[in-house]
Amino acid sequence: TPIKFQNLVVGHALVSYSKSTLVRALTETVSAITAATIFMILLGIVTAYFLGRRISRPIYDLMDASRAIHNGNYDFRISERRHDEIGYLMDAFNNMANGLLEKSQVENAFSRFVSTKVAKQIMENLDQIQLGGKRVQATALFADIVGFTALSERLSAEEIAQLLNEYFSYIDLASKLYHGTIDKYMGDCAMIVFGVPEDDADHKFNAMACAVMIQRMVERLNQLRIEEGKVPVYFRIGVNSGEMLAGNMGSTDRMQYTVVGEAVNLASRLHAVADAGQIVVTDYLVKDPDVQWRVLAHRKQSIRLRGIAEPVTTYILTDLKPAYSSRIDSQINEILRKRRVA
Repeated sequence: TPIKFQNLVVGHALVSYSKSTLVRALTETVSAITAATIFMILLGIVTAYFLGRRISRPIYDLMDASRAIHNGNYDFRISERRHDEIGYLMDAFNNMANGLLEKSQVENAFSRFVSTKVAKQIMENLDQIQLGGKRVQATALFADIVGFTALSERLSAEEIAQLLNEYFSYIDLASKLYHGTIDKYMGDCAMIVFGVPEDDADHKFNAMACAVMIQRMVERLNQLRIEEGKVPVYFRIGVNSGEMLAGNMGSTDRMQYTVVGEAVNLASRLHAVADAGQIVVTDYLVKDPDVQWRVLAHRKQSIRLRGIAEPVTTYILTDLKPAYSSRIDSQINEILRKRRVA
C-alpha cells in the first residue's frame, strides 16, 4: 500500500504473515475435535455396554429361572434385589415359584392319602369338585390278612403297624405295576380298583395278574419272615368285575373318591369266603374271552353270599399262563433285590 504525504508518494507499507501458523492452529483444532468425538463415542460404547449388562442380566436371570421352573425345580429363586420395574417382576416371579412349590408339596402330600391318579385328577379340576359319579366298567380287588384278630393279640401295636405298612407297601407296588389304584385301606384289608379313574381296556386281566403277584409276593416275604423268626402272614383275595359307580361319595364337607355297586359288594364277599392263600374270582371273569386264555383256574363251587340274590359260581385262580407267570417272578425278584440293596 503506498504512503502519501502532501500528495507525494513517500513510500509503501507491506504487511505479511506466515500461513503455516494458521494451518497449524486449524490442524490442532481438528485434532482436538476428533479426539473429543472419539472419546465421546468410546464413552458412549462403554456406558451402553454396562447399561445393557445391567438391563439384560436380570432378563437372563428370569430366563434361567423360567427354565428351572419348567424342569420342575420349584426351589429356584432370583436373589438379586432391585427397586425398579424389573425388580417388581423378579419379586412376582419368586412369589409365583413359592406358590408352585407349595402346590407341588400339597400334591405330593395329597397323593399319599389318596392315589396319585385321583390326586392328579382332583388337582386338575379344583373348580369342578362335587358329589356324584359316573357308571363305569371296572374291576375291584379285596385282599386282607387271614386271622388278623388273633395275630393282633400276639403282637404289640407297633409290630402290627410295622407289619401292615410293610405288606401294604408291596401291595401298592403290585397295584402300580398292573395299573391299579389303591381305593382305601380298611384295617388289614386293601381295596384296589382297576379301570378307574383312568380307563384301562385290560382291567380284568390286570386285576387277576395283580392278585397272583400279591399272593406270590406274600409267599416270598413269608420265607424271609420265617428265616428271621417272625410270624408268617397269609392273605385271602377276592376279585370281581362289572358295572360300578365311580366318583366322589360322602358329603359336601368331606368326600372320598371311590367305587360302589353290586360288583364291588360281590368282590368283598368273595374275599371273605376265600381260604388262606386263595384268590377267589367269579366265572364271569374266568370265562371272559380276553382273560381265559391267559389264566389258570379251577371251579370251586356255586355259593350263596349274604346280600347277593342269586348263587354265585366261583373259581380259584391258581396262576397265569407261563409267559405271564414268569414275568411276575422277574418283577418280584427285582422288587426284593431293591429291598435288600436298600
